[in-house]
Amino acid sequence: MKLKISTPAKVIFEGEIEKTSIPTETENLKVMEGHPPMVTSVKPGIIKIWPMKNNIQVGDEIYVSTSKGMVFIDGKIIRIVSAEATLAPEESENILLQNKKNLEEKIKRLKTEWSIEEIEKALIKLEKIHADIELKRMLQTA
Repeated sequence: MKLKISTPAKVIFEGEIEKTSIPTETENLKVMEGHPPMVTSVKPGIIKIWPMKNNIQVGDEIYVSTSKGMVFIDGKIIRIVSAEATLAPEESENILLQNKKNLEEKIKRLKTEWSIEEIEKALIKLEKIHADIELKRMLQTA
């Protein structure tokens, strides 16, 4: 089964996989060869990938942090399109935590201004930062 994860700027991952787990609004969707066709939304979180080469699973799992997006499954190919996705956050955990704190303060301020659109944008960024922090911690313990 082939998986392609991309953002408007670049392809994050493309290759053969055994299976994947994708965060959706209702559950972590597990997808393997022969999965029924479907389209659903992706929520910010961690995508887990079990890669393959020549029909043999290779090494450890791969993790990708993602923001909101969409997944398209046709049984043979999985396409995930996301506004942002990261294999390894470039920022340190301290910077990510500071960015999280700054966004939380911004959201509090926006709530007093009743700017619904700006609050929603900030909440989406905050969820992506949560996923980046989780991924950074996973990579540090590996």
